[in-house]
Amino acid sequence: MKSQVLVLITALLGSMTTAATEPAKTQRVASSAPTAPKSPGAPAFRLGNSGPSSGPNSASMLELLDGANLYFDSVNAQGGIKGRRIELLQRDDNFEVPRTVKNVEKLIDEDRVDALLLVRGTPHNEAILPLIERAGVPLIGPSTGAMVLHKPVKKYVFNVRTAYRSEAQKLAHFLALLGKQRISVIHVGDSFGDDVAQGIVAGLAERQLAPIGIHKFDRKTVDIAKAVPDVKRANPDAIVLIGAGQAVATGVEALRTQGVQAPIATVSNNASTGFIKSLGSYSSGVMVSQVFPDERVANVPLAREATRLAQKKNMKLTPAMMEGFAAAKVTVEALRRCAGSCARADLQRALETLDLDLGGVRLAYSPTDHSGIEFTDLSIIDKNGIFRR
Repeated sequence: MKSQVLVLITALLGSMTTAATEPAKTQRVASSAPTAPKSPGAPAFRLGNSGPSSGPNSASMLELLDGANLYFDSVNAQGGIKGRRIELLQRDDNFEVPRTVKNVEKLIDEDRVDALLLVRGTPHNEAILPLIERAGVPLIGPSTGAMVLHKPVKKYVFNVRTAYRSEAQKLAHFLALLGKQRISVIHVGDSFGDDVAQGIVAGLAERQLAPIGIHKFDRKTVDIAKAVPDVKRANPDAIVLIGAGQAVATGVEALRTQGVQAPIATVSNNASTGFIKSLGSYSSGVMVSQVFPDERVANVPLAREATRLAQKKNMKLTPAMMEGFAAAKVTVEALRRCAGSCARADLQRALETLDLDLGGVRLAYSPTDHSGIEFTDLSIIDKNGIFRR
């Protein structure tokens, strides 16, 4: 496996020379699935999401929601769960933590959601932990790999994607396999950036390496350009750039326009086609770690199932859609196993006993482990703007 990654990435590298501020409204995420019959008087299962569904950081969020709805629509078309449809309600937070908190308060108290799903962002998920603990609302598949959501175990948090720390360590290993020894790290100065940077440092240490420089940038001003002269003087042979999609795109442009040609890598929060588009002419050669199997590999049942459903809607799968699809599968299986009226506490208990094959990918929870899937791969964006592995 390692040798295949090395050959593929080396070959590919060789071939490449503010949204409005009004309060967010609850929206039922659009669905093209036919309406399924439901039992008279049976209320829908309501799932709530807060994330940037508009603005410069919306691309990944929208693809996550598309992936989740691929599965929910299929389930609803077959009658739902126990005669009840699944509704996914979304509130736009423009990727702003205070708005995330307000949205989640409304989803819990006004919309009365049964669970939260795919809430986007590390500091955003950290900020809502007191809210979900107070209300006893499960948070399924938060779209972050923050270690704080994995250890110590949070009773109501059920991770689906791999932890950032683990992903970053493997990314460091991949770069070392490619012969990179002079690696600079540029990361956003928040809990997400710190978490990933720690993983990169730990992964390099396991290879008897250390970053030649670590640079932070402000999350709001994205002042990456001022770090570029120092990075350029250090002459790195690879750069790990950590941040939200638009920030990373801004950083890639700043590095390239100032003559820094070292390969650039980032992590899976940017595994979306929207991120590729944001890079524009600088996309070719950017490496992105991935935490779900390749959506184009037919011998992985999870990818095959998602592809079949996407083709029915004339949609093209993306890595971000695979994350949403997997989180939806976990949610549906928990709802199927949920006892009684499936109150929030019942759903939490059902989630904590899950041990299932998502389709060639195993996920298991227990009272002492809510970590979900452990998977990391490396991709590179080719000259046609496609992730290649």
